[in-house]
Amino acid sequence: MKQAVIYARVSTKEQEKEGYSIPAQLALLQDYAQRNNITVMQTYTEAETAKKAGRVAFTQMKDYLKATPEVTCILVEKTDRLYRNFKDYVQLEDLDVEVHLVKEGEVLSKESASSVKFIHGIKVLMAKNYIDNLSEEVKKGMYEKARQGHFPFQPPYGYRNNRQTRMIDVCPERSLFVERAFELYATGQYSLQEVSHQLVAEGFRYRPYQAKIAKSSLEVMLKNIFYTGDFMIKDQFFNGKHQALVSPALFEKVKSILTRGTFSKPVKHDFAFAGMMTCGHCGCAITGQIQKKKYIYYHCSGWNGKCEEPYHREEKIAEQFAMAVKRVSLKADDIDWLIKALKESHQDEMIFHKTRVDDLHKQQKQLQKRIDQIYDDKLDGIIEEGLWLRKQKEYKQELAFVEKSLAQHSKANLYYIESGVQLLELAKNAYRLYEKQSPHQQRKLLNFLLLNSSLKDGNLDYAYRKPFDWIVNSTKNEKWWAVLDSNQ
Repeated sequence: MKQAVIYARVSTKEQEKEGYSIPAQLALLQDYAQRNNITVMQTYTEAETAKKAGRVAFTQMKDYLKATPEVTCILVEKTDRLYRNFKDYVQLEDLDVEVHLVKEGEVLSKESASSVKFIHGIKVLMAKNYIDNLSEEVKKGMYEKARQGHFPFQPPYGYRNNRQTRMIDVCPERSLFVERAFELYATGQYSLQEVSHQLVAEGFRYRPYQAKIAKSSLEVMLKNIFYTGDFMIKDQFFNGKHQALVSPALFEKVKSILTRGTFSKPVKHDFAFAGMMTCGHCGCAITGQIQKKKYIYYHCSGWNGKCEEPYHREEKIAEQFAMAVKRVSLKADDIDWLIKALKESHQDEMIFHKTRVDDLHKQQKQLQKRIDQIYDDKLDGIIEEGLWLRKQKEYKQELAFVEKSLAQHSKANLYYIESGVQLLELAKNAYRLYEKQSPHQQRKLLNFLLLNSSLKDGNLDYAYRKPFDWIVNSTKNEKWWAVLDSNQ
């Protein structure tokens, strides 16, 4: 009586759970063994693709057959249940066992006629071709989706799939973590590990069960172009339709720091007013320091030697900055002329943006010309197709980045003026808003209002930026329209 093993397989775990074919295969094979007086010694089942070699149950079956030479048969439903790659086919042939393909009514062994082996080889080839074709169709669908701007895989941390819209949405909680990580590292003052610690110190949690992000995960995050609104698949660039979390400029800045692998001296605490003032005695920077683990003091850094400027509590500094904001008042009727003054006071920035836009237009035309030329060279047989594909890919990636930069620079002036207008329209409530903001938000407002701030004997001295100096001066001069005209 012959001894045999049974092998049954489905392609996916889902098929296994849904009971697609494993029980049916087993019933068929057991009935076949009984009818042909074959003793079944072992049964092997698995839910795994046969596209590649290395299946667990298949390997266990081979090991058993090697160790048990008296078992000389394999019972299987049909060819594509047993293998869809040539490596497994050859390995089974070397075991010198009979393969009973029950549904196909065929028994294959070393003694089989060459015509039978040939036909069986064709079946293996067809099974492999089916898998290869299926894989190609999946890839086609994936790349077509990518070309339409949709990322075909699970999105990275900070995003989530929307099953209703089939789009990628920003995850509100996690996106803040990502944005802050980029901001911190872009300062050049933190290592990857220190960024991770700083995020925790600021109250961010990477995951509910893991507060701190691992250094390696953080590095992968900071290198992922997906956060700029675009994405890459196997070195191929695609314009995404998902919302960007960071600007291309910020991403490039982080990338340059990562590439250099260097950063400035670590900052232990992000003090609200550090770097905003110089010492009135020696001109050195005023820096912050924590004492008794909770009180913040500001003092001269003393880079030029010992300085007589004493330590001052942050609250005292904050009060004086608050008074600077309070002095800026704006009536609703005054908004129009201030908008005009703001535009005129930033002509240099506008000229810079126009120059940059012109340069980008030139790059855009040059790259498009190169793409057209290299295609003509390919048609004329001047260059090989491999070189054409490589250079075309390279030029298109450069062109996509230039076009994105062009769009941003084209809007830069408008966004800048819009931001200024919004601030001016809210200037009449500046002090009230300042009181409600966090120290770091207050810092942004102060940087917009003030310049050349210095601290001497605890007294804050500063100058206002244009056009806010005119607003402050107008409180001292009733004819402030004349002041405006003379300064124009």
